[in-house]
Amino acid sequence: MKNSGLIIIVIIALIIVGGLAYYFLSMNSLSDINNTNTNQPSSNNQPSTNTETNNQPESNNIITETTSTPKTYDVEIKNFAFSPSSLTIKKGDSIRWTNRDSVDHTATSDNNAFDSPLLSDDESFTFTFNNAGEFSYYCKPHPYMKAKIIVE
Repeated sequence: MKNSGLIIIVIIALIIVGGLAYYFLSMNSLSDINNTNTNQPSSNNQPSTNTETNNQPESNNIITETTSTPKTYDVEIKNFAFSPSSLTIKKGDSIRWTNRDSVDHTATSDNNAFDSPLLSDDESFTFTFNNAGEFSYYCKPHPYMKAKIIVE
């Protein structure tokens, strides 16, 4: 009787160890897949801007109102996380989410302000924020993936 109990405990321990090994090896494999993708443009989370040359003559009598040019910021989806996980932007700026994982993800706001389709590897979704506020969002298939955008 004691031997059968010991055998059951050993079998359960082997199942647990095997499950943990599978989990950690699959996470390493997913990380390796993402790291081997070297043809991707790097994202340094700096805004991309368009510069235009103005060939108009300067005039000291013209009063101009300066407004900031809307910018587009990049958020990468990789390793089951949004990067950066928090970003502060201005009204009129845009966010471009790009999936860098081998599994599909979404960028879905808690308040229904935006909802991307399922994004496959290397697919992007862009949304322009025209209202100030805090926009928390998540991934529908992986709701533990959370982040936020703060619009000033």
